[in-house]
Amino acid sequence: MKTVNEKDSWIILYRILGNDLPPRHSHNQTLTNLLFILQNEPTFIHIQKIWILNRIVYHDQETKLIDLLDKHNQFYIRIPFYWHEYRQILYNFSPKMNINSTDLFHGVNLLHEKIRIISILYHKKNLYVMNNNGARNFALRHGKYQTKSQWLMVFDGNCFLSQRGFDQIVESLRVNGSYVKYFIVPMSRLIENEKIFQKETNLANEEPQIIFRRDSTVEFLETLRYGHRPKEELLVYLGAYKFHSSFSQQRKPLLMNGTNFQYTGFVFRLYSGFNPNNERFILDRTCTRFQGIMFFLEKLDKHINHHDILPQSSKTDRHQCLVWSNE
Repeated sequence: MKTVNEKDSWIILYRILGNDLPPRHSHNQTLTNLLFILQNEPTFIHIQKIWILNRIVYHDQETKLIDLLDKHNQFYIRIPFYWHEYRQILYNFSPKMNINSTDLFHGVNLLHEKIRIISILYHKKNLYVMNNNGARNFALRHGKYQTKSQWLMVFDGNCFLSQRGFDQIVESLRVNGSYVKYFIVPMSRLIENEKIFQKETNLANEEPQIIFRRDSTVEFLETLRYGHRPKEELLVYLGAYKFHSSFSQQRKPLLMNGTNFQYTGFVFRLYSGFNPNNERFILDRTCTRFQGIMFFLEKLDKHINHHDILPQSSKTDRHQCLVWSNE
């Protein structure tokens, strides 16, 4: 494992690698995209790339990722997954739920209500395994307290930086970084990774990534689970996004005078590897993401002999969100 180069690293690019969640992702999305990045992403000047292995559940998958990172002389940090910790996490029953019922979903006919109940039940398990904002804050704190780098880029694991996108970012940091603490990097979603070589564009309109100055004080809200817009809450707080009610009970109080942020550059989100049609429509991505999370957690629960509490899924060739529909 490569060591952090304190002398030359003005910027640290953190990327967080997590578990693949079919049908949202292919079974080897993370490994495939990591290899693509390591083989094709430019070697930037004055930047240290650090990979966060975020609670990878299965040892063989984590070993493959580590072997690939070692082969390419990359620096990485593990946030380990522990089965004994997961076993201690209980289902998140709300006061209105009948925990003694053999069927928590008896009489629940509306699909959106089933989805809401399932999300609540698995809230704590989701937070531990997916650890989205927890891993982001881990990266932030590592950069602030264990390095001397001025800028901390906390990006998702499947993000690819082109030379042009990086140059635009560096220019903004140099020119405006003395008075701007947060830079927002728009993201372009791909369904073919090779398009990067044909389409050097900054027409990016997907959920952006965030760069933090080392003296920034804002962090990600760790009580927001994956699938519940965990990053968006911070974008709203910074003033880059409009308020959304999905985190209304957990959000930070909005700054009365806003905060100092600026848009800069662009980044690519590599292909998830499962279904190209799902990448084009946000509702399809939302549904397959939810389904992937729940099926993954259900599989872990079966491994530790927890009861199966998900409603019976129906076979359907229609929309992914209808998997638990009564129709």
